[in-house]
Amino acid sequence: MLIRGKGLIMSAVFIGVLCAGSGLYADDWAGFQHDVQHSGDAMVVFPNKEIKPLWTFAPTQKVWNYKKGSNVWSSSACIADVNGRAMVFAGLYNNNLYAIDAVSGNIAWRFIAGNSINSAPFFSVVNSRPTVYFASGDRAIYALDASTGEKIWSYETLEWNYAVSEAIVSSPVVISVDGRPALACGVWNNSQEPQNSFQRGEFFVLDAAGGHKIYSKVLSSTPLNSPAFAYINNKPVVFMSSRDGNVFAIDASKGETIWKITSCGELYSSPSVYVNGDKGISRLFIGSRFGNLYCLDAQTGKIVWTAKVGHAIDSTPAITTINDRVIIYAGSYDRNIYAFDADTGKEVWRFRTEDYISSSCAIARMGNETIVFVHSLDNKLYCLNGENGSLIWKVVLGKLIWGYNTRGDTIWSSPAVGTAGDKSILIFPCYDSKLYAFYAG
Repeated sequence: MLIRGKGLIMSAVFIGVLCAGSGLYADDWAGFQHDVQHSGDAMVVFPNKEIKPLWTFAPTQKVWNYKKGSNVWSSSACIADVNGRAMVFAGLYNNNLYAIDAVSGNIAWRFIAGNSINSAPFFSVVNSRPTVYFASGDRAIYALDASTGEKIWSYETLEWNYAVSEAIVSSPVVISVDGRPALACGVWNNSQEPQNSFQRGEFFVLDAAGGHKIYSKVLSSTPLNSPAFAYINNKPVVFMSSRDGNVFAIDASKGETIWKITSCGELYSSPSVYVNGDKGISRLFIGSRFGNLYCLDAQTGKIVWTAKVGHAIDSTPAITTINDRVIIYAGSYDRNIYAFDADTGKEVWRFRTEDYISSSCAIARMGNETIVFVHSLDNKLYCLNGENGSLIWKVVLGKLIWGYNTRGDTIWSSPAVGTAGDKSILIFPCYDSKLYAFYAG
Protein backbone atom coordinates (compact mmCIF):
# COMPACT_ATOMS: atom_id res chain seq x y z
CA MET A 1 0.00 0.00 0.00
CA LEU A 2 1.21 3.49 -0.85
CA ILE A 3 0.66 6.02 1.95
CA ARG A 4 1.65 9.60 1.29
CA GLY A 5 2.02 12.27 3.94
CA LYS A 6 -1.00 14.55 4.29
CA GLY A 7 -0.78 16.01 7.76
CA LEU A 8 -3.46 13.63 9.01
CA ILE A 9 -1.38 11.34 11.17
CA MET A 10 -3.10 8.06 11.94
CA SER A 11 -1.98 5.63 14.57
CA ALA A 12 0.49 2.95 13.53
CA VAL A 13 -2.12 0.30 14.29
CA PHE A 14 -4.65 1.87 11.91
CA ILE A 15 -2.09 2.20 9.13
CA GLY A 16 -1.28 -1.48 9.58
CA VAL A 17 -4.94 -2.40 9.25
CA LEU A 18 -5.25 -0.43 6.03
CA CYS A 19 -2.15 -1.97 4.55
CA ALA A 20 -3.11 -5.52 5.37
CA GLY A 21 -6.83 -5.39 4.80
CA SER A 22 -7.78 -2.92 2.14
CA GLY A 23 -5.20 -2.79 -0.63
CA LEU A 24 -6.04 0.89 -1.14
CA TYR A 25 -3.79 3.54 -2.58
CA ALA A 26 -3.59 7.18 -1.55
CA ASP A 27 -5.22 8.29 -4.79
CA ASP A 28 -8.14 5.87 -4.48
CA TRP A 29 -11.40 7.52 -3.45
CA ALA A 30 -12.64 4.51 -1.51
CA GLY A 31 -16.08 5.76 -0.54
CA PHE A 32 -17.95 8.71 0.90
CA GLN A 33 -15.49 11.57 1.53
CA HIS A 34 -12.53 9.50 0.33
CA ASP A 35 -11.58 7.46 3.42
CA VAL A 36 -12.90 6.01 6.67
CA GLN A 37 -12.12 9.26 8.50
CA HIS A 38 -14.08 11.32 5.91
CA SER A 39 -11.14 13.65 5.32
CA GLY A 40 -12.14 14.40 1.72
CA ASP A 41 -8.43 14.72 0.89
CA ALA A 42 -7.09 12.41 -1.81
CA MET A 43 -3.67 14.03 -2.36
CA VAL A 44 -4.23 13.82 -6.12
CA VAL A 45 -2.17 16.37 -8.09
CA PHE A 46 -3.64 18.19 -11.11
CA PRO A 47 -0.89 19.53 -13.40
CA ASN A 48 -2.51 22.88 -14.30
CA LYS A 49 -5.63 25.04 -14.06
CA GLU A 50 -7.16 24.12 -17.42
CA ILE A 51 -10.08 21.74 -16.92
CA LYS A 52 -11.28 19.57 -19.81
CA PRO A 53 -14.12 17.07 -20.16
CA LEU A 54 -12.85 13.50 -20.21
CA TRP A 55 -16.18 11.73 -20.68
CA THR A 56 -19.85 11.88 -19.71
CA PHE A 57 -21.85 8.83 -18.76
CA ALA A 58 -25.63 8.94 -19.17
CA PRO A 59 -27.77 5.89 -18.37
CA THR A 60 -30.30 4.86 -21.00
CA GLN A 61 -33.12 4.63 -18.48
CA LYS A 62 -34.74 7.94 -17.55
CA VAL A 63 -35.45 8.78 -13.92
CA TRP A 64 -38.11 11.46 -14.04
CA ASN A 65 -40.39 10.68 -11.10
CA TYR A 66 -39.63 12.70 -7.96
CA LYS A 67 -39.72 10.97 -4.61
CA LYS A 68 -39.16 12.95 -1.43
CA GLY A 69 -35.67 12.59 -0.02
CA SER A 70 -34.12 10.75 -2.96
CA ASN A 71 -30.90 11.72 -4.69
CA VAL A 72 -30.47 11.22 -8.41
CA TRP A 73 -27.01 9.66 -7.95
CA SER A 74 -25.33 8.23 -4.90
CA SER A 75 -23.42 10.69 -2.76
CA SER A 76 -20.72 10.31 -3.96
CA ALA A 77 -19.05 8.01 -6.51
CA CYS A 78 -15.96 6.04 -5.56
CA ILE A 79 -12.78 5.66 -7.65
CA ALA A 80 -10.42 2.73 -7.25
CA ASP A 81 -7.73 0.65 -8.90
CA VAL A 82 -9.21 -2.78 -9.58
CA ASN A 83 -6.48 -5.20 -10.66
CA GLY A 84 -4.69 -2.43 -12.54
CA ARG A 85 -7.84 -0.93 -14.08
CA ALA A 86 -9.14 2.43 -12.83
CA MET A 87 -12.86 2.12 -12.12
CA VAL A 88 -15.66 4.44 -11.02
CA PHE A 89 -18.57 3.04 -8.99
CA ALA A 90 -21.82 4.99 -8.54
CA GLY A 91 -25.39 4.14 -7.62
CA LEU A 92 -28.42 5.66 -9.32
CA TYR A 93 -32.05 6.38 -8.55
CA ASN A 94 -33.01 3.68 -11.10
CA ASN A 95 -31.81 0.92 -8.67
CA ASN A 96 -28.57 0.28 -10.59
CA LEU A 97 -25.00 0.28 -9.31
CA TYR A 98 -22.75 1.14 -12.27
CA ALA A 99 -19.10 0.18 -12.73
CA ILE A 100 -17.49 2.47 -15.31
CA ASP A 101 -14.02 2.41 -16.84
CA ALA A 102 -12.42 5.61 -15.52
CA VAL A 103 -10.33 6.17 -18.66
CA SER A 104 -12.95 5.64 -21.38
CA GLY A 105 -16.26 6.19 -19.57
CA ASN A 106 -17.57 2.87 -20.91
CA ILE A 107 -19.72 0.73 -18.68
CA ALA A 108 -17.94 -2.38 -17.37
CA TRP A 109 -20.95 -3.88 -15.61
CA ARG A 110 -24.06 -2.96 -13.66
CA PHE A 111 -25.95 -4.58 -10.83
CA ILE A 112 -29.67 -4.11 -10.23
CA ALA A 113 -30.82 -3.86 -6.61
CA GLY A 114 -34.38 -3.82 -5.38
CA ASN A 115 -34.58 -0.08 -4.78
CA SER A 116 -32.67 3.16 -5.31
CA ILE A 117 -29.03 3.60 -4.25
CA ASN A 118 -28.68 7.02 -2.64
CA SER A 119 -25.55 6.56 -0.53
CA ALA A 120 -21.98 6.16 -1.72
CA PRO A 121 -20.53 2.69 -2.36
CA PHE A 122 -17.28 1.67 -0.68
CA PHE A 123 -14.35 -0.17 -2.26
CA SER A 124 -11.94 -2.43 -0.42
CA VAL A 125 -9.81 -5.50 -1.04
CA VAL A 126 -10.87 -8.23 1.39
CA ASN A 127 -9.13 -11.61 1.40
CA SER A 128 -7.30 -10.57 -1.80
CA ARG A 129 -10.61 -9.97 -3.59
CA PRO A 130 -11.46 -6.45 -4.81
CA THR A 131 -14.96 -5.78 -3.49
CA VAL A 132 -17.47 -2.97 -3.75
CA TYR A 133 -20.05 -2.61 -0.98
CA PHE A 134 -23.28 -0.63 -1.01
CA ALA A 135 -26.66 -0.38 0.71
CA SER A 136 -30.03 0.08 -0.98
CA GLY A 137 -33.50 1.26 -0.10
CA ASP A 138 -34.56 -2.38 -0.46
CA ARG A 139 -33.27 -2.76 3.16
CA ALA A 140 -30.26 -4.84 2.06
CA ILE A 141 -26.49 -4.42 2.16
CA TYR A 142 -24.53 -5.91 -0.76
CA ALA A 143 -20.98 -7.05 -1.50
CA LEU A 144 -20.04 -7.42 -5.18
CA ASP A 145 -16.91 -8.55 -6.96
CA ALA A 146 -15.50 -5.23 -8.19
CA SER A 147 -14.10 -6.80 -11.37
CA THR A 148 -17.21 -8.61 -12.58
CA GLY A 149 -20.22 -7.33 -10.62
CA GLU A 150 -20.92 -10.85 -9.34
CA LYS A 151 -22.75 -10.85 -6.02
CA ILE A 152 -20.59 -12.21 -3.22
CA TRP A 153 -23.23 -11.81 -0.52
CA SER A 154 -26.20 -9.71 0.55
CA TYR A 155 -27.63 -9.14 4.01
CA GLU A 156 -31.29 -8.23 4.54
CA THR A 157 -31.55 -5.87 7.51
CA LEU A 158 -35.32 -6.35 7.83
CA GLU A 159 -37.50 -9.02 6.30
CA TRP A 160 -40.16 -7.67 3.98
CA ASN A 161 -43.86 -7.75 4.79
CA TYR A 162 -46.86 -5.71 3.69
CA ALA A 163 -46.30 -3.07 6.41
CA VAL A 164 -42.62 -2.40 5.71
CA SER A 165 -41.54 0.51 3.51
CA GLU A 166 -38.19 1.28 1.91
CA ALA A 167 -35.13 1.93 4.06
CA ILE A 168 -32.95 5.02 4.38
CA VAL A 169 -29.34 3.88 4.41
CA SER A 170 -25.94 5.39 5.07
CA SER A 171 -22.79 4.85 3.08
CA PRO A 172 -20.91 1.78 4.37
CA VAL A 173 -17.25 1.69 5.45
CA VAL A 174 -14.87 -1.22 5.88
CA ILE A 175 -13.27 -1.14 9.34
CA SER A 176 -11.26 -3.52 11.52
CA VAL A 177 -12.89 -5.45 14.36
CA ASP A 178 -10.56 -7.65 16.39
CA GLY A 179 -8.11 -7.94 13.49
CA ARG A 180 -10.63 -8.85 10.80
CA PRO A 181 -12.30 -6.65 8.18
CA ALA A 182 -15.86 -5.69 9.00
CA LEU A 183 -18.49 -3.56 7.31
CA ALA A 184 -20.18 -0.76 9.26
CA CYS A 185 -23.41 0.78 8.00
CA GLY A 186 -26.44 2.63 9.34
CA VAL A 187 -29.95 1.58 8.21
CA TRP A 188 -33.29 3.18 9.08
CA ASN A 189 -36.17 0.73 8.82
CA ASN A 190 -39.80 1.20 9.71
CA SER A 191 -42.95 -0.86 9.92
CA GLN A 192 -46.57 0.23 10.15
CA GLU A 193 -47.78 -3.19 11.23
CA PRO A 194 -50.67 -2.81 13.69
CA GLN A 195 -49.61 -3.18 17.35
CA ASN A 196 -45.99 -3.69 16.24
CA SER A 197 -45.06 -0.46 14.50
CA PHE A 198 -41.58 1.00 14.82
CA GLN A 199 -39.05 3.36 13.32
CA ARG A 200 -35.44 2.55 14.09
CA GLY A 201 -32.05 3.77 13.03
CA GLU A 202 -29.83 0.75 13.51
CA PHE A 203 -26.06 0.48 13.31
CA PHE A 204 -24.93 -2.81 11.71
CA VAL A 205 -21.49 -4.41 11.80
CA LEU A 206 -21.15 -7.33 9.37
CA ASP A 207 -18.30 -9.65 8.49
CA ALA A 208 -16.88 -8.05 5.33
CA ALA A 209 -15.90 -11.36 3.75
CA GLY A 210 -18.96 -13.51 4.47
CA GLY A 211 -21.75 -11.04 5.20
CA HIS A 212 -22.98 -12.49 8.50
CA LYS A 213 -23.92 -10.11 11.30
CA ILE A 214 -21.37 -9.54 14.04
CA TYR A 215 -23.70 -7.25 15.99
CA SER A 216 -26.22 -4.46 15.56
CA LYS A 217 -27.27 -1.60 17.81
CA VAL A 218 -30.38 0.60 17.67
CA LEU A 219 -29.29 4.22 18.13
CA SER A 220 -32.31 6.31 17.15
CA SER A 221 -35.83 6.39 15.79
CA THR A 222 -34.49 8.58 12.94
CA PRO A 223 -32.12 7.83 10.02
CA LEU A 224 -28.38 7.55 10.66
CA ASN A 225 -25.70 9.36 8.67
CA SER A 226 -22.58 7.74 7.26
CA PRO A 227 -20.14 6.38 9.88
CA ALA A 228 -16.52 7.47 10.27
CA PHE A 229 -13.83 5.31 11.83
CA ALA A 230 -10.51 5.89 13.59
CA TYR A 231 -8.30 4.43 16.27
CA ILE A 232 -8.49 6.57 19.41
CA ASN A 233 -5.93 5.61 22.07
CA ASN A 234 -5.43 2.30 20.24
CA LYS A 235 -9.17 1.55 20.43
CA PRO A 236 -11.21 1.10 17.21
CA VAL A 237 -14.03 3.66 17.34
CA VAL A 238 -16.96 4.30 14.99
CA PHE A 239 -18.46 7.80 14.99
CA MET A 240 -22.01 8.23 13.80
CA SER A 241 -24.66 10.96 13.82
CA SER A 242 -28.45 10.66 13.71
CA ARG A 243 -30.96 13.10 12.30
CA ASP A 244 -32.49 13.73 15.71
CA GLY A 245 -29.31 15.64 16.62
CA ASN A 246 -27.20 13.03 18.41
CA VAL A 247 -23.55 12.11 17.83
CA PHE A 248 -22.27 8.73 19.01
CA ALA A 249 -18.83 7.24 19.60
CA ILE A 250 -19.08 3.44 19.60
CA ASP A 251 -16.46 0.85 20.51
CA ALA A 252 -16.21 -1.03 17.21
CA SER A 253 -15.20 -4.29 18.90
CA LYS A 254 -17.88 -4.46 21.58
CA GLY A 255 -20.66 -2.29 20.17
CA GLU A 256 -20.78 -0.28 23.40
CA THR A 257 -21.43 3.45 23.40
CA ILE A 258 -18.33 5.32 24.60
CA TRP A 259 -20.01 8.73 24.61
CA LYS A 260 -23.03 10.49 23.18
CA ILE A 261 -23.84 14.19 22.82
CA THR A 262 -26.95 16.01 21.63
CA SER A 263 -26.59 19.05 19.39
CA CYS A 264 -29.00 21.97 19.19
CA GLY A 265 -30.34 21.00 15.75
CA GLU A 266 -30.99 18.18 13.29
CA LEU A 267 -27.91 16.49 11.85
CA TYR A 268 -27.73 15.54 8.18
CA SER A 269 -23.95 15.98 8.16
CA SER A 270 -21.75 12.96 8.76
CA PRO A 271 -18.82 13.26 11.17
CA SER A 272 -15.24 13.65 9.98
CA VAL A 273 -12.28 12.80 12.20
CA TYR A 274 -8.77 14.23 12.54
CA VAL A 275 -6.11 12.33 14.49
CA ASN A 276 -2.60 13.60 15.21
CA GLY A 277 -0.76 10.90 17.11
CA ASP A 278 2.38 12.99 17.64
CA LYS A 279 0.45 15.72 19.46
CA GLY A 280 -2.05 13.38 21.10
CA ILE A 281 -4.95 15.23 19.47
CA SER A 282 -8.15 13.67 18.12
CA ARG A 283 -11.00 15.85 16.90
CA LEU A 284 -14.43 15.27 15.39
CA PHE A 285 -16.10 17.85 13.11
CA ILE A 286 -19.77 17.96 12.15
CA GLY A 287 -22.31 20.49 10.86
CA SER A 288 -25.91 20.98 12.01
CA ARG A 289 -29.20 22.21 10.58
CA PHE A 290 -29.02 25.07 13.13
CA GLY A 291 -26.02 26.45 11.25
CA ASN A 292 -23.33 25.35 13.68
CA LEU A 293 -20.04 23.68 12.87
CA TYR A 294 -18.95 21.70 15.91
CA CYS A 295 -15.46 20.63 16.90
CA LEU A 296 -15.54 17.86 19.51
CA ASP A 297 -12.84 16.04 21.43
CA ALA A 298 -13.07 12.61 19.76
CA GLN A 299 -12.02 10.88 22.98
CA THR A 300 -14.59 12.44 25.32
CA GLY A 301 -17.24 14.10 23.13
CA LYS A 302 -16.72 17.48 24.82
CA ILE A 303 -17.19 20.56 22.64
CA VAL A 304 -13.86 22.26 21.83
CA TRP A 305 -15.38 25.11 19.80
CA THR A 306 -18.46 26.01 17.78
CA ALA A 307 -18.57 28.20 14.67
CA LYS A 308 -21.84 29.77 13.55
CA VAL A 309 -22.82 30.39 9.91
CA GLY A 310 -25.93 31.84 8.29
CA HIS A 311 -27.90 28.66 7.54
CA ALA A 312 -27.81 24.87 7.77
CA ILE A 313 -24.65 22.81 7.22
CA ASP A 314 -25.62 19.45 5.71
CA SER A 315 -22.22 18.87 4.11
CA THR A 316 -19.61 16.72 5.82
CA PRO A 317 -16.53 18.80 6.75
CA ALA A 318 -13.35 18.09 4.75
CA ILE A 319 -9.93 18.32 6.41
CA THR A 320 -6.43 19.12 5.20
CA THR A 321 -3.18 20.74 6.34
CA ILE A 322 -1.67 23.85 4.71
CA ASN A 323 1.67 25.16 6.01
CA ASP A 324 1.28 23.16 9.26
CA ARG A 325 -2.20 24.64 9.80
CA VAL A 326 -5.16 22.25 9.83
CA ILE A 327 -8.08 23.66 7.81
CA ILE A 328 -11.73 22.56 7.79
CA TYR A 329 -13.97 23.16 4.74
CA ALA A 330 -17.77 23.08 4.87
CA GLY A 331 -20.59 24.32 2.63
CA SER A 332 -23.82 25.88 3.90
CA TYR A 333 -27.34 26.68 2.74
CA ASP A 334 -26.37 30.34 3.19
CA ARG A 335 -24.68 29.82 -0.22
CA ASN A 336 -21.13 30.03 1.12
CA ILE A 337 -18.26 27.59 1.25
CA TYR A 338 -16.23 28.21 4.43
CA ALA A 339 -12.70 27.49 5.59
CA PHE A 340 -12.06 27.37 9.35
CA ASP A 341 -8.96 27.00 11.48
CA ALA A 342 -9.28 23.56 13.10
CA ASP A 343 -7.57 24.61 16.33
CA THR A 344 -9.54 27.77 17.08
CA GLY A 345 -12.70 27.68 14.92
CA LYS A 346 -11.78 31.07 13.49
CA GLU A 347 -13.03 31.70 9.94
CA VAL A 348 -10.15 31.76 7.45
CA TRP A 349 -12.20 32.66 4.38
CA ARG A 350 -15.57 32.26 2.72
CA PHE A 351 -16.63 32.09 -0.93
CA ARG A 352 -20.20 32.88 -1.99
CA THR A 353 -22.00 30.94 -4.71
CA GLU A 354 -25.43 31.64 -6.17
CA ASP A 355 -27.45 28.98 -4.36
CA TYR A 356 -27.45 26.47 -1.50
CA ILE A 357 -24.49 24.18 -0.94
CA SER A 358 -25.26 20.68 0.33
CA SER A 359 -22.24 19.14 -1.39
CA SER A 360 -19.21 18.10 0.63
CA CYS A 361 -15.80 19.29 -0.56
CA ALA A 362 -13.11 17.28 -2.33
CA ILE A 363 -9.50 18.36 -1.74
CA ALA A 364 -6.64 17.94 -4.22
CA ARG A 365 -3.42 19.69 -5.29
CA MET A 366 -2.50 21.86 -8.25
CA GLY A 367 1.27 22.16 -8.27
CA ASN A 368 2.11 23.39 -4.77
CA GLU A 369 -1.38 24.78 -4.18
CA THR A 370 -4.17 23.07 -2.27
CA ILE A 371 -7.43 23.22 -4.21
CA VAL A 372 -11.02 22.55 -3.20
CA PHE A 373 -13.83 21.27 -5.43
CA VAL A 374 -17.46 21.87 -4.43
CA HIS A 375 -20.87 21.89 -6.13
CA SER A 376 -23.65 24.41 -5.57
CA LEU A 377 -27.33 24.13 -6.39
CA ASP A 378 -26.73 27.01 -8.83
CA ASN A 379 -25.74 24.14 -11.19
CA LYS A 380 -22.05 25.02 -11.08
CA LEU A 381 -18.99 23.04 -10.03
CA TYR A 382 -16.34 25.27 -8.43
CA CYS A 383 -12.59 24.98 -7.99
CA LEU A 384 -11.18 27.26 -5.27
CA ASN A 385 -7.75 27.98 -3.85
CA GLY A 386 -7.71 26.16 -0.52
CA GLU A 387 -5.51 28.72 1.23
CA ASN A 388 -7.33 31.96 0.39
CA GLY A 389 -10.66 30.96 -1.21
CA SER A 390 -10.04 32.66 -4.55
CA LEU A 391 -11.86 31.27 -7.59
CA ILE A 392 -9.70 29.22 -9.95
CA TRP A 393 -12.52 28.15 -12.28
CA LYS A 394 -16.18 27.22 -12.40
CA VAL A 395 -18.07 25.06 -14.87
CA VAL A 396 -21.80 24.99 -15.57
CA LEU A 397 -23.46 21.56 -15.45
CA GLY A 398 -27.02 20.43 -16.11
CA LYS A 399 -30.16 21.34 -14.18
CA LEU A 400 -32.10 19.12 -11.81
CA ILE A 401 -34.14 16.57 -13.75
CA TRP A 402 -37.13 17.03 -11.45
CA GLY A 403 -39.26 20.16 -11.71
CA TYR A 404 -39.83 20.04 -7.97
CA ASN A 405 -37.96 18.87 -4.92
CA THR A 406 -38.40 19.38 -1.18
CA ARG A 407 -35.85 21.98 -0.13
CA GLY A 408 -33.30 20.67 2.30
CA ASP A 409 -34.72 17.16 2.29
CA THR A 410 -32.06 15.63 0.04
CA ILE A 411 -28.28 15.71 0.33
CA TRP A 412 -27.18 15.91 -3.28
CA SER A 413 -24.00 14.28 -4.46
CA SER A 414 -20.43 15.48 -3.93
CA PRO A 415 -17.32 15.50 -6.16
CA ALA A 416 -14.56 12.88 -5.93
CA VAL A 417 -10.99 12.90 -7.25
CA GLY A 418 -8.67 10.10 -8.29
CA THR A 419 -6.49 8.85 -11.12
CA ALA A 420 -7.22 7.16 -14.43
CA GLY A 421 -4.17 5.96 -16.30
CA ASP A 422 -1.80 8.92 -16.46
CA LYS A 423 -4.55 11.48 -15.73
CA SER A 424 -5.77 13.02 -12.50
CA ILE A 425 -9.56 13.06 -12.71
CA LEU A 426 -12.52 14.80 -11.11
CA ILE A 427 -15.78 12.81 -10.98
CA PHE A 428 -19.15 14.37 -10.25
CA PRO A 429 -22.53 12.55 -10.31
CA CYS A 430 -24.85 15.43 -11.20
CA TYR A 431 -28.57 15.72 -10.52
CA ASP A 432 -29.18 16.13 -14.25
CA SER A 433 -28.77 12.28 -14.32
CA LYS A 434 -25.30 12.44 -15.93
CA LEU A 435 -21.97 11.36 -14.47
CA TYR A 436 -19.19 13.78 -15.44
CA ALA A 437 -15.45 13.15 -15.61
CA PHE A 438 -12.93 15.99 -16.01
CA TYR A 439 -9.17 16.17 -16.17
CA ALA A 440 -6.57 18.94 -16.27
CA GLY A 441 -4.19 18.96 -19.19
